[in-house]
Amino acid sequence: MTSFYEIFLGLTTVLMLMGLGWSVTLRRKIKEQAERIRLQLLREAALEKQFGDLCENANDVIYTHDMHGNLTSLNKAGERIIGYGREKAVGMSLREFVAPEQREWFDQWIEQCKTGTASPRCELTIVTPLNRRSVVEVCTRLLREEGKSTRVEGIGRDVTARKEAEEALRQSEERFSRAFRLSPVAIALSTLPEGRFIDVNDSFLQTFDFSREMVIDRTASELSIWENTEDLGKISGILKEGQAVCGMECKFRTRSGASRVALVFVEKIQLSNSTCAIFITHDITDRLNLEAQLRQAQKLEAVGRLAAGVAHDFNNLLTVIQGHAQLARARNDVSPAQAKSLEAVSSAAQRATALTRQLLTFSRQQPMQSKPLDLNKTISDLTKMLMLLLNEKIDLKYDFAPDLPTISADVTMMEQVAMNLVVNASDAMPTGGSLTVGTKAVEIDEAYVRNNPEARAGHFICLAVSDTGSGMDAATQARIFEPFFTTKAVGKGTGLGLATVYGIVKQHEGWIELSSEVGKGTTFKIYFSAEGAAKQLQPAGMPRQTAPDKESNETVLVVEDEDAVGQVVQTSLQEHGFRVLRAANALEALQIYNEENGQIDLLLTDMVMPRGMSGSELAANLKALKPELKVVYTTGYSRQVVGHGLDLREGLNFLPKPHAPGKLIETVRTRLAA
Repeated sequence: MTSFYEIFLGLTTVLMLMGLGWSVTLRRKIKEQAERIRLQLLREAALEKQFGDLCENANDVIYTHDMHGNLTSLNKAGERIIGYGREKAVGMSLREFVAPEQREWFDQWIEQCKTGTASPRCELTIVTPLNRRSVVEVCTRLLREEGKSTRVEGIGRDVTARKEAEEALRQSEERFSRAFRLSPVAIALSTLPEGRFIDVNDSFLQTFDFSREMVIDRTASELSIWENTEDLGKISGILKEGQAVCGMECKFRTRSGASRVALVFVEKIQLSNSTCAIFITHDITDRLNLEAQLRQAQKLEAVGRLAAGVAHDFNNLLTVIQGHAQLARARNDVSPAQAKSLEAVSSAAQRATALTRQLLTFSRQQPMQSKPLDLNKTISDLTKMLMLLLNEKIDLKYDFAPDLPTISADVTMMEQVAMNLVVNASDAMPTGGSLTVGTKAVEIDEAYVRNNPEARAGHFICLAVSDTGSGMDAATQARIFEPFFTTKAVGKGTGLGLATVYGIVKQHEGWIELSSEVGKGTTFKIYFSAEGAAKQLQPAGMPRQTAPDKESNETVLVVEDEDAVGQVVQTSLQEHGFRVLRAANALEALQIYNEENGQIDLLLTDMVMPRGMSGSELAANLKALKPELKVVYTTGYSRQVVGHGLDLREGLNFLPKPHAPGKLIETVRTRLAA
């Protein structure tokens, strides 16, 4: 039997052997655990270094600050933004780097961080010591330890360049928007290729007379803007080729149907990743109208100069015709048949004289004697004469404004205007109709002037003559004031009626507006200034002193380059007892004066002569030699044209051509007696 000791020893041995095995196993496990811990620490160190390198080399600002806003860490990007190294920056308050205008907000944000209510996203403007400003978008996170907020960590991205680009884009868009809205020319943006309007400016709406609601999301074709759709096709073709349209002249229609001419500029642009077209439409309708008016005015001016020259030569011929006809009629041996023929010659000469006056009026070279004039009374006084000019089937009506201000005008010319317009209206109503002559006082403002280039602002009297006749088409209206243009049959009109009206109105510094429609009649509106009628423009002449009708023996020196005129003047004077000396020019006149030793009583001289010296210069030279010498000037031109600086008074020292012998003798005697 095994003893207890042996059993105990055996058990002890077994236990010792078992403990030795556990010890080896335990040491092995501890060693393995220690290795794992070492490797974990190495990995964590590597990760920490990697994270540190990542933070250090990041382009974004990575920082932390305590709950008072004092920086506790900062990466290199942060150093660049704030302008300080981290050694100096850490411990400084972030508030010191925030722009002054944001500091009050920053203080509030720090307080909100303490209560956990701060927004995690914000935008800070950082200012460096060198005053360089940077805009930083910041994303923050509140860190807690043991349930208490201890610090804030943030990542900030420098968005200064983006903000500057956005601001530049905003300013660019604002400039474009202002230019777009305020441009005086029509501008539109449309889609391609549909051509639907995206936006239009106010000038576009004004030009085409649409509202914005009518235009947006519709095409030009739907709005019937294009007068010639071929123009739109040409523009589309040019854009498809990648080119821009520069200054193409196109015709458009407004909403009311009025035709407009414009220069079109079109180019592709990108808007919100979409290809669109910008249309710039420069309306040149008014410019073309002004150019046409200028050409018309130049043409009328040229014809007017021609008319003045023709009138001058014609006046010389009429002086000869009238002179010889009256001289022949004054003879005692003229038979009744011859007297009748001479009377017909004189009558034709009188009609030709009236035609010459029309030519001079048209050319604005007819003498104008302005005085305060009541237009209502002037036209009323013409009633009997106007009724004689009208077809009995025409109903003449007056629409006079009461208390009409006076105008400064030549009464004879105003009568001529009224008669010519009435005759023109009568011819337009061969089967009868209604004719209304009216007056009214109007005030012209700048807005009216912009739409009527010939008008000017101020107070005016409007004379309107309206008929219900055949009317005129646009082509006729364009030529209606041209001299010698007429729609009447051959022999029925001279074509000077309306041209004369035009000349008179221009001479009075007024303008004419015409509206007419075929089959619906015509209205002429003539505007004269009513800014206070001027006093009579022509100087009041001296009382006319007419010598008794008796034979005279005074010596008259007649200076006339037209031989036929000189002969009839000489004959007329000689038949009334005057001694007549004749010269063809100023040099001959001076020679005759010297030969006569100054024994000349009166100088009758044409004002325009060859050989360089005018009639006024001749008179000045002779009066220097003989101050008491009497002078009478004569001319076929207007006294305003050739009488500058002279006090010319018809019937006293001025004898306009054509003149009859009786008028010649009366003027010479009056001058000698003065």
